[in-house]
Parts: sequence; C-alpha cells; structure tokens
Amino acid sequence: MINIETIISIILNKKEDFYNKYSKNKINNELEEYIFNECYGEIFKNNIRINIYISYKIDDNEKNEMIDTIRRTFGLKVQDELYYYNKARYKKTILFLLGIVFIVLYYLLFSNIIREIILILGWLAIWESVYSFLTDSNRDYIYIYRLKQLSKAKIYFSQLHDSNS
Repeated sequence: MINIETIISIILNKKEDFYNKYSKNKINNELEEYIFNECYGEIFKNNIRINIYISYKIDDNEKNEMIDTIRRTFGLKVQDELYYYNKARYKKTILFLLGIVFIVLYYLLFSNIIREIILILGWLAIWESVYSFLTDSNRDYIYIYRLKQLSKAKIYFSQLHDSNS
C-alpha cells in the first residue's frame, strides 16, 4: 500500500505567530486551528507532514522547542478527547442498561399507564444509546485519529529568503 502524506505548509514571519500569547508551551490558537483544518478533505489515515517556512533567524534548539510544542499541544488534545470519548461510552452503556431495566419493569408492573410509560422510556433509552454508539463513535474516532497523526507528524523547517537581500 502506498503511504500518502497530508502536507501542511505554514509561513511564520515572526516568532509570536507561532506561540500562544499566554504560554510558550502551546502554539497559537489560530495556528492550531489552521493545522487541524488543513486535514479536512484528506484521508484521515494519511501520515502528516508539516512544512514550516520561517522568515527570521532560528537555531536548532528553537526548532526542537517548536516541534515539541506542536507534539505536546496535539498530544494533550488526544488525551482530553480520549477522556471525553470514554466517559461518553460509559454514559451510553448506562443508558442502554437503564433501558433494559425499564423494559423488565414493564413486565413486572401491574398499572397500565405506568407500564406503558416505562416501556416507552426503556425503548427510548436503548434507541438513544445504540444510535449514539453508531453515529458519534465514528466521528469521534476520526477526530482522535487525526489528532494522534498531528501529534506525531513529521515537521520540517525551511528558511524563507528575503527578496530585499
């Protein structure tokens, strides 16, 4: 199978364009959003290559810090999304089990009105959890997979030459 890359190009005119204005441990929010949005329309299993074109002087230590910052930013997003994903799966499972309990109660209760309400709630809970498992899981999986790909992207730097020199 041919290994296809999604290539993301970034032009930085100054260091402040890269870092979050509040922390050097995170990339600029606009840049983070840009990088992620550049993955849309691409096959989500593609490896990602980020080409950073810089118009200012930078040493290898700064390049490594920038690479670490990109990996850390998207790595932390992966952790958060996996946490939310697992919590949502847990809630869907509880909802499914609650639906089963309601259906069992339907057969155990004697009052007709309460039985019908419990039967409807039971089927509604089961339907909602199954529907959520089937639809949300795929979207969440692709989102998390893209974040993982970004957290381990190949990152290359190139120096932009000033046309005035």
